[in-house]
Amino acid sequence: MTKFKKAYGEIENVSDRKYFTNSMHVPVWKQMSPFNKIDIESELTGYSSGGCITYVEVDENAARNETVVEQIIDYEMKEKDIPYAAVNLPNKTCRKCGYSGKMAGVNGDVCPTCGSSEIDELGRITGYLFGTVNQANAGKQDEFKDRVDHTDSLVGWARH
Repeated sequence: MTKFKKAYGEIENVSDRKYFTNSMHVPVWKQMSPFNKIDIESELTGYSSGGCITYVEVDENAARNETVVEQIIDYEMKEKDIPYAAVNLPNKTCRKCGYSGKMAGVNGDVCPTCGSSEIDELGRITGYLFGTVNQANAGKQDEFKDRVDHTDSLVGWARH
């Protein structure tokens, strides 16, 4: 990104962050339903020669709702014929006591069991799964922080 900015300057929604949007993806900060994101990316999958995973981020409520997760997967893989698809589920674990689940604190970075802030977070960044997001480089950490849940805009868990 540093070299790009030096050559071309800072371009809004292209180089105004520490990372590029990967491949044919909708930018990670765009608020939309999972089905709208899938609709957009499914049109671009065939043009991507460098990988074409289509994924959506879901919140903890959706992650515990099998029907929602199944609807998203069915839509991605069956209805839109996306060959490489994923649903990113929240996954945080306390390194101190081993608790796994929803964390406390303003940023969700405090273990509700023991109070530790030593939290590992499994997450997808630029298409790859990271076992501990906080050990990724600054650009990848910023991308992860900018991600929005696509389930926020689902009303009554009904598609479209």
